[in-house]
Amino acid sequence: MQQNQMYQELIELLTTDAASGKEAAVADKLVDKLRSLGLQVTRDCAGEGFGGECGNVIGVLEGQLDDALLLSAHMDRVPNGLGIRPVETDGILHSSGDTILAADDIAGVCAILDGLRRVIASGKPLPRIEVLFSVGEEIGLQGAKGADLSAFRAKNGFVFDSPGRIGRFVNAAPGICHLNVEITGRSAHAGNEPEKGINAAKVMCDILSTLRQGRLDEQSTANFPILSTQTTARNVVCDSASFRGEARSRDAALLDAYLTYFEEHCRKTAQAAGAGIHITVQKNYPPFRIAPESRVLTTARAACEALGLPFRVEAGGGGMDANVFNGNGMSTVGVATGYSKNHTKEEQLVLEDFLRSGALCAALIEHYAGGAAR
Repeated sequence: MQQNQMYQELIELLTTDAASGKEAAVADKLVDKLRSLGLQVTRDCAGEGFGGECGNVIGVLEGQLDDALLLSAHMDRVPNGLGIRPVETDGILHSSGDTILAADDIAGVCAILDGLRRVIASGKPLPRIEVLFSVGEEIGLQGAKGADLSAFRAKNGFVFDSPGRIGRFVNAAPGICHLNVEITGRSAHAGNEPEKGINAAKVMCDILSTLRQGRLDEQSTANFPILSTQTTARNVVCDSASFRGEARSRDAALLDAYLTYFEEHCRKTAQAAGAGIHITVQKNYPPFRIAPESRVLTTARAACEALGLPFRVEAGGGGMDANVFNGNGMSTVGVATGYSKNHTKEEQLVLEDFLRSGALCAALIEHYAGGAAR
């Protein structure tokens, strides 16, 4: 019955339309669900910071133990997540093929709800449990960055927002910087006097063709997929061009070193051509790495052993709300719930893993409580 309820809840929330900045319908349902479990529920104003229609949903269950634990997942989803029609085939849940599935991260939301039901029903002493269902995660962790984390007591937590089979925990993720470059050239008639112009488009291409990008090292990557010019006539030397991209690394020092190289390379190439250049660097969020001997990972190992699950710790390649939490002194790791191929129409969820993720959430709480009791 408990697993059946968990499955029904998954379908309910997958088929509730949502998007980054448009999470109100899901948020309303989660407020009711948390309150029905006896949690004190509030909403913050995080959505206002990026033009969203609602804020984070925050639930608190006061415990009997002198400790606190954070559980988190996000309510939004990447584009093409409206009108989802889930289809089950041989124990795998996927969409009908024309949308994403949104198991990233509704599966994580449902794992937390099921875990809460289990530990509350058990009657065992619990730490204070703080739940944060965030908005705007897929567009730069906006909800987590907008939350008042000073109001949380937890210094440890689990973010149910990672791809992979159950038992996978993500202890490291990259910090990300957005990089924007604007190049100013000089227009001229392309047929009569091209030598009097400075071709901004060519300067942009020269920068990108000689720039280190792609896989930089084991910890770092860079990607610049967005290119544009303002010139629409074929017979005018292009006087304005721009490109945008990102750099990310799980090592803060490597990321800073690449940013320095990037600016020097771009400026040197532009100056050699006589072009002007303006570079904007936006640091979105920091990287994190949690040691294997940390309390969250020793708790995770014990929980997996108790459930007979394979336990593994891996570094991830994408950011998540844990980046923000760790940056604010809250030791948190990502927890896999069985989904894969997220952000695509081929996204899928292994139902066996998903249905066990609620039990895993409960075991994490109970083993963390055991540590608090000791």
